[in-house]
Amino acid sequence: MPKYKGGVGRVSEKAVRPIKVAIIGNPNVGKSALFNSITGASQIIGNWCGKTTEVCTMAVHYDNKEFHFTDLPGIYGYGSHSSEEILVNDFLREDPPEVVMVVLDAMNLERGIYLLLETLERYHHVMVILNKLDAALEQDLIVYHDRLEAELQVPVVPEKKQGSLDTVELFSTIVEVASHLAPRRNYAIRYGEKVERALAQCKGTVHDDSLGSVRWLLLKRLEAESDTLQSDIISTRYNVAEDIAARITAKRPTGDTLSDRIDRWALHPVWGGPLMLLVFGIMFYLTFAISRPLSEWIANAFELLGPFLTEWFAVWNVPELLSDLMVGGILKGVGAAMGFLPQMAMFFLFYSLIQDSGYMVRIVFLADKIMSAMGMNGKTFLPLVLGCSCNVNGILASRILSSRYDRTVAILVSSYAPCPARLGVMVFLVSAFFASTAATVVMLSLLGISLLLMVFVAYIVSLFIPRDGESSFMMELPPYQTPTLQGMTTSAVWLTLNFVHRIRNVIIAASVVMWCLSNFPAGPFEQTYIVKIGKILEPVGNLMGLNWQLIVALIFGVAAKESVLSSLGIIYHAAQDSGNLAEILTHSISPLTAFTFLLVYMIYTPCVTTLVTMYQETKDWRIVMYGALGSVASAVVLGSLVFHGGRLLLG
Repeated sequence: MPKYKGGVGRVSEKAVRPIKVAIIGNPNVGKSALFNSITGASQIIGNWCGKTTEVCTMAVHYDNKEFHFTDLPGIYGYGSHSSEEILVNDFLREDPPEVVMVVLDAMNLERGIYLLLETLERYHHVMVILNKLDAALEQDLIVYHDRLEAELQVPVVPEKKQGSLDTVELFSTIVEVASHLAPRRNYAIRYGEKVERALAQCKGTVHDDSLGSVRWLLLKRLEAESDTLQSDIISTRYNVAEDIAARITAKRPTGDTLSDRIDRWALHPVWGGPLMLLVFGIMFYLTFAISRPLSEWIANAFELLGPFLTEWFAVWNVPELLSDLMVGGILKGVGAAMGFLPQMAMFFLFYSLIQDSGYMVRIVFLADKIMSAMGMNGKTFLPLVLGCSCNVNGILASRILSSRYDRTVAILVSSYAPCPARLGVMVFLVSAFFASTAATVVMLSLLGISLLLMVFVAYIVSLFIPRDGESSFMMELPPYQTPTLQGMTTSAVWLTLNFVHRIRNVIIAASVVMWCLSNFPAGPFEQTYIVKIGKILEPVGNLMGLNWQLIVALIFGVAAKESVLSSLGIIYHAAQDSGNLAEILTHSISPLTAFTFLLVYMIYTPCVTTLVTMYQETKDWRIVMYGALGSVASAVVLGSLVFHGGRLLLG
């Protein structure tokens, strides 16, 4: 039995040149799971499109040979319409593999075979991994891999059971394909008369290279030069893919699958929306209920640590000013920020549950209907979803949109998406002021306002920027699956730690600056720079019922949204020596003021990094100005209406 070793390996000087294998497939097809199984790596796996966002290469030793496997982002074709497609094309051009391994999902064959057909047109060193056969069989779909192999004359390695391949068959097939022992030819689809005539006219204008075969290169040229020919090529290829999928499958007559039955409710035109609200309501309720004791414990721990460090610094004769900076500045600021980590971790855990189950893509589908009804392209919603991980990600994701209008809408609207930094601070403050049930209602209402505001902003943009064409929106609904505890916890821990790593330096820097402003010039606290700045801005805060402390914290939040909590911690602890931040805030401001502050915090100007990214993507300072000033104006207007309206209602 050949010896097999997965993982990162060093190339021996005596070894034969390694065989490079590029793993290609549609989003959510199982490439990362296959990559992990072969290499022993630990890529994050989920039931959501676009999980692989970068190239990952690992070395594997098998039977005295070395293989370099590369996991590439999921694509639907080899165009240049998205950042993923551009990345894949750049990799294949700059570092051509000996073997192109196409992963097919047995439950979504048409889309996968389309990519396989284009791959066979482009390369002749191709093999296929056919996975999720068990899941297909559970839905009474039989897939005959031998028919696919005979149909396209390409080696096919079927998955024996979920997540398991025959190692000997896998590596022997790779060696055969790499050494051209397997069938070696480019698959040729017979296109319509117009396309074939255009191909004949262009013959001899390009030459075979690392990009792919001559015929494929000519097809790409025709697609770029003519929308009509592009449509003919794509539709023909899809028709061939559908015919092949029909010939290699058989479906037993049965009732609906479990996914179908769930989707009757999840995607229902009437009940789909309320069900989505219920799911998020449960998620926030459990987040508040579970994380609150942990947050209180962390806050109390930092509160107890302060006097201990003060005494320790005194013993070691640390200068009083430096001691106060460490305890009253950095420790208070970091402690305030760390207090909301349990909420962040719980939120990411439940978010991973929704994502890995397959429900997240249903939410996008529901939101697409809402966006389309408001006159916006449904595809615009995808950057908004990514904007919830970070507004910068949402802005960068606007590259997938083909028109200037759609990109501008996505860039401006995604800055209103509640990123984890905002959500973390919001969850912490909501849990401090409201009980779990009330907190859930408050959180959902804030997110609802955010969604309505995004729709309003998109409408305003449509009044000033003319549309420059329509772009299509295509979405694939994967079947539901049971999330694994390991996958959920891995994703939640990774997201939380990544968040901590990102904010570490920002929080410390903001804490130092805030401490300096709160302690200089020496004398009464009322004479410090921070109070003077706050008093200057106080008239703006009065419009919204916010005191100068809250306004100053918002100002520091422009650098990074996370620094709002550390700023509040330092400002309020400068005037009060005891009590954790949550306790101090609940005694200092009313629930109405707290709600208004949360609303303003959610809406007002994006962080500096987001604004810089806006400019980098648009090269237009006007859009950056509209994004910054528009959000500030929206925050002031809505904050004023909510506060004064609330006072009238509450008497």
